[in-house]
Amino acid sequence: MLASTNAQRLTARLTATSLCAGLLVVGAPSASGEACTLTPTPGTVSREVAGRTYHVNVPPGLSGPPVPLLLSLHGALQPYALHERETGWSTAAATGHFIVAYPSAAAGLVWDADQRSGDVDYLREVVEDISGTWCVNPRRVHVEGFSSGANMSARLACDAPDVFASVAAYAGVSPSFTGSPCEPARPISVGLFHSDGDVISLPPLAVAHRDEWLRRNGCPTTPVTEPGVPVEASAYGPCRAGTEVVWRVYRGTHFWPAGDDITDRMWAFFSRNPLP
Repeated sequence: MLASTNAQRLTARLTATSLCAGLLVVGAPSASGEACTLTPTPGTVSREVAGRTYHVNVPPGLSGPPVPLLLSLHGALQPYALHERETGWSTAAATGHFIVAYPSAAAGLVWDADQRSGDVDYLREVVEDISGTWCVNPRRVHVEGFSSGANMSARLACDAPDVFASVAAYAGVSPSFTGSPCEPARPISVGLFHSDGDVISLPPLAVAHRDEWLRRNGCPTTPVTEPGVPVEASAYGPCRAGTEVVWRVYRGTHFWPAGDDITDRMWAFFSRNPLP
């Protein structure tokens, strides 16, 4: 039943893409089949779905085909506004011409990254709610997360690859670290970002997480490395179904790295990896 429901959702979303292409004006069909819009929000605004609040930022000046959507997941005990400010995703969305949303873990605490958790359902509904109003490209829905949010974004790669085209995580660990299985329905591109001085999500756990995805996606064992940069930067691919695993290690601690490099690199990774 779950597989059938997911297939129906994916079919509806892909149908909406073909209807919206080239018609990005108010009145074009949304994923729900009703009129969609690219009208900007007055900054980052709150909405409610499934009895929970999330926040969304639709920047001005969006035009062209249906636009990408990024879900950005905060760390444990971290207010969404702090995560928004530290990551700079709302500024990046205005520059990169996409919509960004900031869901919140239940009671603002820790994401439930267990297999088929309620948070998986909630984040699916966030995507559906945004796509029901704004003209979202269903092949360009992505998610990234920090710390507990990184663990949750990895869970979405495992449980919701029909919705999320590609996934990135900073300062997280594998969902399998707690014994929860990861059984994605398709190969999916994953970007894993970490810092070498992280004493919370320890670097060896990040390496183990990377190696899991290399095995899962059938990636080559020798990466393409990026020379001349002050970080460890590797990309493994092409893997099965044309996917890749990106690995980038910063010099720092558990906290989100300063500067634009990580958002720039994540968005470049997302741009290369739409839903097949």
